[in-house]
Amino acid sequence: MSGHPSAAPAARWVAATVARALPRQADRERYRHEFVAELYGLTPAERARYVAGLLSQILALRAALGTSSRPPELPMSTSIRAPFRCRVLRMHRWMGRGAPHHGHVRSCTLCGVEQGPFHTPDERPTRNFLTGI
Repeated sequence: MSGHPSAAPAARWVAATVARALPRQADRERYRHEFVAELYGLTPAERARYVAGLLSQILALRAALGTSSRPPELPMSTSIRAPFRCRVLRMHRWMGRGAPHHGHVRSCTLCGVEQGPFHTPDERPTRNFLTGI
């Protein structure tokens, strides 16, 4: 033996497992090697303390490398076409909101079509404006 205690297999396994939580393959390999290298020459108590520190700080390291610990959220709808109700039946679900210069705009919550600007919130568009004719 060279005088330096080797890293215990359990501590090496924990260090490799912690590194698997990192986002990119290059980061996983780099930190796995670094974590295992830090274990060599430590006493069993120091190894346990080091491994506990790895476990407690892996989420912070993951965030620092640019990825959150939560999976990315998916969009509400993956469809790019307007719903049948809006596209064919022309039955929109309108929601009013303010616009510049004291006007109001209506927008459909389903397809995003806008109407306006209107000068008062209760002003109704003409029939020609609704159908486009």
